[in-house]
Amino acid sequence: MINSPTPLYFETHRCANENAPWLLFVHGAGGSTRTWRKQIEPCQSAFHVLLIDMPGHGNSREVTLNDLHYDFEWIANKIWQVVDLLRIQVINIAGVSLGSIIAMQMLHNRPQQVKAVVFAGPIVGLNLKLRLLARSGLTLAKVVGFQTFYAVTARLALPRKNHQKSREIFVRESKFLSDEEYRKWTSMYGKCLDRTLQLLFNTAPKVPMLLLVGTQDHLFMKPAIDYSKRFQSIQLTLVERCGHLVSLEKSEVFNGHLIDFLQKSNAPQVVI
Repeated sequence: MINSPTPLYFETHRCANENAPWLLFVHGAGGSTRTWRKQIEPCQSAFHVLLIDMPGHGNSREVTLNDLHYDFEWIANKIWQVVDLLRIQVINIAGVSLGSIIAMQMLHNRPQQVKAVVFAGPIVGLNLKLRLLARSGLTLAKVVGFQTFYAVTARLALPRKNHQKSREIFVRESKFLSDEEYRKWTSMYGKCLDRTLQLLFNTAPKVPMLLLVGTQDHLFMKPAIDYSKRFQSIQLTLVERCGHLVSLEKSEVFNGHLIDFLQKSNAPQVVI
């Protein structure tokens, strides 16, 4: 694996309060900084906002052309490279879908630099069908075509009529990925997705955590509920009549819970 020194594409949207805490958004597979547009203005009132395009996505398409393979730790470190570039000492992280795994890997790598995390539609575990899909995904994608495979995956994860808008955004953004990027990501799922989930989600998180899960998230709701029951430090909020991509489908609900939770988590501790 070649470690490219070039940082990923990023945007900063600074709060008027110079002392405001930082909030990093990590998008899911096939997404980009564009998928967080409904979060920028509401969150900018209380946080300095940092958006990043993951390897091969959005405006980071050219950054990692020479990197032959990905894994979750490497991607997390590429994001930390941007945080270091901006000289941010402590940061809050919000992730959606696969972005929740990368955010957890960031926390695992540098727990002392993360204040709190919020996940929308988190992927914390896989059932047998999803394990088989992850392991066979590269083979299936080569047969049907990578973009077709992602479109089918979107339909599988977001099957209902009220999921249509978020599904269309997912499919539209994924069309910007090249076949080579599809190969890298799909290959990564098969090689290390299940192992990474077991590593990251089998112990209690070291910082405050909020999970926002749609009640119609038929693939990932149960693992998230089970995970929150195992560790009392995790706060779980179920969002009614909502699918997997909570931050897109119910953006106002997501924004409200996100800001409230992070403001409480970042409030100065009163010593009595």
